[in-house]
Amino acid sequence: MNLIGCWFGAIPCCHGAGGLPGQYKFGGRSGGCVALLGVAKLVLELVLDSSLVKILNQFPVGVLGVLLLFDRIELAMCSRDMKSKKESVVMLICTTVSLVGSNAALGFRCGIFAS
Repeated sequence: MNLIGCWFGAIPCCHGAGGLPGQYKFGGRSGGCVALLGVAKLVLELVLDSSLVKILNQFPVGVLGVLLLFDRIELAMCSRDMKSKKESVVMLICTTVSLVGSNAALGFRCGIFAS
């Protein structure tokens, strides 16, 4: 995505907001963790097929909520790396616009403009 999309004006995409910080928090420390997760998902889909949807519907939402909570806490830790008030304000603008507008691309653009 990043190699092709950047030539067409796409913003950079990464695993950061997709659960990787949560995986790291619970012990996944290498790229092999993501590869193993992908293989596991592929095998589950091939073996279980349509019954996988029924199984996933039974997954407790509370467990997902806890994983996402740890994921967001890990992502918020980047605020400790801000060295000046200007950097903190830019980060706050990006976060606020992204959350209020429900649009990460708009938050990214506002952050670029603010910096």
